[in-house]
Amino acid sequence: MSYDDFWFIDTRVQTRNLRRWLIWFILLFAFVTIGSIMAVKTMYKDIDIYAIQESNLVIKVNEAKATNVNGYIKGEIKNDYNEIVSEKYLCFLLYNKNNELKGTEYIEIGTLKPGETKSYELKFKKDNINRFCVLVTEEKI
Repeated sequence: MSYDDFWFIDTRVQTRNLRRWLIWFILLFAFVTIGSIMAVKTMYKDIDIYAIQESNLVIKVNEAKATNVNGYIKGEIKNDYNEIVSEKYLCFLLYNKNNELKGTEYIEIGTLKPGETKSYELKFKKDNINRFCVLVTEEKI
């Protein structure tokens, strides 16, 4: 047996094999990741805005989507009032296709100065939500 017969000494062949395995791993990882993202994104469907009850705050909904088990609502809230608004909540009433109330979720607004705009994001885990209503409340009910 010679010194060159050991597989871990021959760096040319081993390096080539390791490079091949690394390339295959990267390609497989990229394929699975892109496929998973595309599969999850296609499961989300738009949900309708049933109503937005506004007082002196302007509530804007930029995106609202849901699957059969969860969903999210993104938007902005702006203080059009001449005073600082604090200790208020955004109340989201979540309905199914039969207009049955399936749940209520809250987001604390915090403090909004006059003319200030904040973005919000609500993530919920409720089944088969098709529409929602947004209210401004002073406390969680």
